[in-house]
Amino acid sequence: MSRSRMARGWWVAALLLAVPSLAANMAMGQSAKPAMTVPEIRACICQEQKIATLRAATADKDAAYRKRQDQVNGLTAQINQMTATMNPTDNLAQDQLSELIELRARVQRQIRDTTLPELQRSTNVLNLAVQSYNTICADRTIYDVDDVEARKNLSCPKP
Repeated sequence: MSRSRMARGWWVAALLLAVPSLAANMAMGQSAKPAMTVPEIRACICQEQKIATLRAATADKDAAYRKRQDQVNGLTAQINQMTATMNPTDNLAQDQLSELIELRARVQRQIRDTTLPELQRSTNVLNLAVQSYNTICADRTIYDVDDVEARKNLSCPKP
């Protein structure tokens, strides 16, 4: 028998031995988590509802943040255009420019002091809720009969 045939034969033998072992390990890994009970299913459904509410709140905070950023960008464009075309001796134009610069600074402070921290807090709360859900609820077997039972008269606390 040639060396290459012996090497191929060794790999085939190793593969044949490894497949049943791999299948057994996968089966044990899948059955390691017990099926969810009706109370656990109810808790996870309520957690899903809470996550949906948190996602909506985070989306609102993100929209507010983006709106403020767009406002800053628009003011910056106005300031740049005014600066490029303004007559330096025009006092009215200088006053208008100063007002635009001050308005942009107020919006930037609002972003820094309120809008961005609110978005970050909302995002953190959402991320923690999703992590909790994934730890407790994800990758668990749910039997249809238990799911139907869990949804009967389901009442979740208000988030």
